[in-house]
Amino acid sequence: MSLRMNLYGWSIDSFTQVLGSKNAAVLEAATARLSECLNEPNLSKGKAWLATLIETGFPLGGDRQPAPEPAGGGLLTVQMETEVHVFVIHSIARAIAHDDYLDLAGESSNWKHPAVGSLYNELAACEFKHSGKCPVEYFTWMWKLSNGSPIFGDDFRTEWSFYSLFTKQELAAIVPVFQAAEQFKRSLADNLPEDYRAKLRTSLSDGGKQFIGDLIKWFSAIQRSGQDAFILWR
Repeated sequence: MSLRMNLYGWSIDSFTQVLGSKNAAVLEAATARLSECLNEPNLSKGKAWLATLIETGFPLGGDRQPAPEPAGGGLLTVQMETEVHVFVIHSIARAIAHDDYLDLAGESSNWKHPAVGSLYNELAACEFKHSGKCPVEYFTWMWKLSNGSPIFGDDFRTEWSFYSLFTKQELAAIVPVFQAAEQFKRSLADNLPEDYRAKLRTSLSDGGKQFIGDLIKWFSAIQRSGQDAFILWR
């Protein structure tokens, strides 16, 4: 079963502010939401991790020093987020959501995760990266859409869920690039044989245009609202 997109507006700053805050109201609300998402034994693990985050906090992945390479040439130690961590973070995000935070989960869940890979492959096939309108950050954005962006861990080790995060600043940069991608049409040399030309992709398919058009619409709305974006893939 393919993962579905569940897109929300949220605040990364508000999330980090509750870490180690000992905020009992947030802990209670997030625990209630977590209980709707997980069953035992994962629920008990999730409640323990949730309590750790609210009561004592935990360093963000970007604030941790990189794992040192063992002098003896051994394997590196990395920290991975599992489904338990994913749903704890989602529960906190929903618990601290203000009434004006956009909830686009219903609309966005019409799209399944393979749409991201299809979009990337179509844009690669029509050589959008050579259009002059494709910054290097585009590849980071597509990676985050496809593979997620863990807050605490180095990566995800999950089977059926993960999340992708985008700041309001990223959304402001993403929208015009996606608009250019939606409208892009590759020019082909006049001397190419017709049968060869017919096999080349020059622009997005109707499905690709619909997906990127929805992303543009939703990301624009979240960015205009002064919010960051949280995508739960589940």
